[in-house]
Amino acid sequence: MKYLDIKSFRTLNSRLSFPTTSGDRHVLGRIEAYSCKAAGTDKKLFRYLENKYQEDLEESKGLSPEQCSLTNTISPFGPLTQPASRRMLFYLIGTLNASFPDYDFSSLGADQFIKEESPDYAMKSVNTTLLNVGCPATLRASRMWDCIDDVINIDKCDVYSYAPEAESDPYEDEAPVWSFNYFFFNKNLKRIVFFTCRCISNLDELDGLSDQELIMGDFHDEPVETEFYPTSRYALKEMAIGGGLKL
Repeated sequence: MKYLDIKSFRTLNSRLSFPTTSGDRHVLGRIEAYSCKAAGTDKKLFRYLENKYQEDLEESKGLSPEQCSLTNTISPFGPLTQPASRRMLFYLIGTLNASFPDYDFSSLGADQFIKEESPDYAMKSVNTTLLNVGCPATLRASRMWDCIDDVINIDKCDVYSYAPEAESDPYEDEAPVWSFNYFFFNKNLKRIVFFTCRCISNLDELDGLSDQELIMGDFHDEPVETEFYPTSRYALKEMAIGGGLKL
């Protein structure tokens, strides 16, 4: 996966670190864009996943349909017997490997990913989460979803989320209060926008962060008014994509 350096995302990421309104927790997030064009390490990963699939296929021969894991595995991408489904799994694993270079996600199964009902559903979830913890005015003024839409064309995306088990959670050491990982995938553009965020309660862990990461000026922001909460999917699209919602 090729990392795409998006100027507007750099601005957003500088504002996706902020203390919650309670003051005893901190939100840390980032948004990254990747091209699905395979690089050298990606080709190696793809071969590994394909070989693993073929090995599983061989082992499944002679088993009944009820015993065969390949037919029983819940896949948000469709049947893993289809190359396109396995390719989608490869894209998501490749994105995680690129975004968290200190971790290896090669062993992840398709059942650790979820296909979201719609882009609007995922956007509403993100908005509600960030607003509930006191999303700062500087982030709302950045028109976050407009920036993301310019890069990925949200309406044309499939959205997946990653629900890691403890041993495959890159944030496990931080013991986050909550976290989310969303992938906005545009098949036509062959591009993924990865939005990852977590909330940590141990403020001592912030000691190593730079001043730029700790946007302490946002600490005294007024609580978010309820008018920023989307009330329906139609309203969400009009507000988030149309610019009425500044988040």
